Amino acid sequence: MENVDADSLLGLLKLVLDFGGRVHISELAKSLHLTLDELYHVLNTAEGLGAVKVQDNQVALTRRGLEILKMRFGDVHHMVKLRAEELI
Repeated sequence: MENVDADSLLGLLKLVLDFGGRVHISELAKSLHLTLDELYHVLNTAEGLGAVKVQDNQVALTRRGLEILKMRFGDVHHMVKLRAEELI
């Protein structure tokens, strides 16, 4: 399992927000300069935290995702670390 850091998670959430809260996975990967395989790890973490919902190749920001964007960086870092430990 590839590690996802808080910067990657927050970057993903901010970009989805910039797209109006909903964006196609391929557009997201292109904008983040990631392959779909690389993006999968970040999306998996974001979805596991309830920050986004992925359906029909569309990524939608959730209310929880908006809350995470307002959190202190250290709190987001801790949350991502705990999520990674759950997946080990």
